[in-house]
Amino acid sequence: MRIAYVDDTKQRGRREDMGQLVALGAAIFDEAQVQPFAQAFRAVYDEFSVPHDVELKWSNSQRRNWWAESEERKAIQTPMRRRILELARAHDVRVIVVAWDTNGPASAGGEGPEDAVITFMFERISFHLEKANERGVIVFDKPGGSHRDEASWLAERAEMVRVGTEYVRPNAIVTQILTAPSHLHPHLQLADLIAGSVTAAVAGVSHGLELMPLIQPMLCVNLRGLIGGTGLKLFPDKLNNLSHWILGEETFVRGARKISLPYAHWRYSADDGLPAHDDRDLRAG
Repeated sequence: MRIAYVDDTKQRGRREDMGQLVALGAAIFDEAQVQPFAQAFRAVYDEFSVPHDVELKWSNSQRRNWWAESEERKAIQTPMRRRILELARAHDVRVIVVAWDTNGPASAGGEGPEDAVITFMFERISFHLEKANERGVIVFDKPGGSHRDEASWLAERAEMVRVGTEYVRPNAIVTQILTAPSHLHPHLQLADLIAGSVTAAVAGVSHGLELMPLIQPMLCVNLRGLIGGTGLKLFPDKLNNLSHWILGEETFVRGARKISLPYAHWRYSADDGLPAHDDRDLRAG
C-alpha cells in the first residue's frame, strides 16, 4: 500500500511570458516508511534546535507559526530543507509535481486550473501505482474554509475517484480522497516543500533551482525513464521545453511520438526565458 500526500502552491512566474503558476506537489510513501520518516523528520528538528510545533512551509507569507524571526534562525531554513529532502530520498519517497501557467488556456477538459491540476495529479498518482502493481490512498492538506466548504470540496472529487478519468481507471486508488491538517503530518509538510521548491524552479527562482538536484532523483518517470509529463507535468504543453532547462532531458514523449528538446515550436526553445539581469535570487512565495 502506498500513501500519496498532496499540497498546493501558487507562485508568480519569473520567466518570459509566464504568469502565475497554480501547482500541486505529491510525496508518495510506501506504508512501511510512513512512521520511520516521521521519526527522522522530528530528529532533524532536534538537530537544528527547532520546536516540534513549528510547521515546515515553503512560503514565509503563509507560515503563521514560523518561529524564525531572527536572521540567525532564518539562515537555517535552506540547510534544514536540504536535510528533509535527503531524508525523503533515504525513505524511498517518490515525487510528482503538476504546474499550470495561468498565462495560457483558461481551462482543460472543461476544468479551470485549480480543478484540472487535481485531475492531472490523480492520473499521475494512479499511473505510478499501477506501474508498481500497487494500490494506495491520497491525502490532501486540509483546505481552507468551513467544514461545509471542505465537505463540498471532497464531494467534487468523489466521481473522479469512483469512475476514474478519460485516461486512467479507478483501480489504483482504494478510497475517496482524504484530508488532514498539515501541522500534524510531516509527510504533508514534505509535500508542501516539494510543491513549493519544484514550482519555484519552474518559475525561475534560484531557491527552487538549487534544490532540484536533491529532488530530481525522486521524481516519477514514465515507461521510457523520462520525468517530463509524468513526474513533472506542465500545462500548457508549450512549457515542456523546461524539462530540458530544469531537468536536462533531451526528449519528451507523447504516446508513440518522441520530440527532441528544446522543441522549436514551444516556449523557451532558444533559452530558459529568464531575463538577462537574472532575478532568480528573489525569494520564493
